[in-house]
Amino acid sequence: MSLRPLKAAVETWAPGRGIAADPLHRISATWAQIVGSNVAKHSEPLALNGATLLIATRSSAWSQQLQLLSPTILRGIAALPDAVPVERLAFRSGGLRRTESQALSRRRTAAGTAAPRGVDAPPAPAADAAEALGRLRLRLTALRARADRACVVCGAPLEGDAGRAERCAPCEGETERERMLLVERTIYLAPWLTHAELREQIPDLSGAEFERARRVLLQRWWLVLDRIRRGDKVGRSGDERQVASSYVLLQSRLPPDRITPAIVRNALGDDVTDALWPNRGERADSSNKSVR
Repeated sequence: MSLRPLKAAVETWAPGRGIAADPLHRISATWAQIVGSNVAKHSEPLALNGATLLIATRSSAWSQQLQLLSPTILRGIAALPDAVPVERLAFRSGGLRRTESQALSRRRTAAGTAAPRGVDAPPAPAADAAEALGRLRLRLTALRARADRACVVCGAPLEGDAGRAERCAPCEGETERERMLLVERTIYLAPWLTHAELREQIPDLSGAEFERARRVLLQRWWLVLDRIRRGDKVGRSGDERQVASSYVLLQSRLPPDRITPAIVRNALGDDVTDALWPNRGERADSSNKSVR
């Protein structure tokens, strides 16, 4: 899957399209000034539906308190720069979403004071894409400087302990994907190998990994065999016979020398067996040779 380049993603961005231009954000940023710091601790603008502002409160008692303050609240909202068209208030008890630190950051920012240490105030919108990219580079540089370790694959800074992982999440996921592909490929080429035998080829292979790869291959081979059952022609390359052999061995869990024509026919069904080995007289020999 290809990701959209960051430069292309921000080329269509322009100042004023972010949260600062959102009417609900403007109300939230000045909420403490409109209702007072004490009331702001127990309430929060939640949504703006047309001309109705939905306010979350800590309890039904606080909803009643704000209902009494409705005229004052509406006048305060109307006095905001670029006045927000709010005509009615609605309340929802017990719906507060923000944490105390987020509420404190908003109140400090609205009052024109510095945000408390450890709480980042929303930055001013970037003037253009170049400035936005520059900010991103500076942030990544700062993260690398603060981090005590980096991903051994891509060099991305690693934060927190997380079991002292040596790779970032994307690189760890890619490593796991490559490992599973190796397990699946090995099982496909030698489907008679047991878990213990396969660990000699792939160190530290767990039983769960082995069973997962086995199930994936069985499901994949079943789709191939089902197409043959539905009437698809068998190619001359012999790939379908190799798939059928792998399927029989993985499903039966038997070594190759114990696979008989009856086991093959029981695992694949008559339609698939006859399509893969149409010559009745050669069916038994062909089945035994393919699984070996």
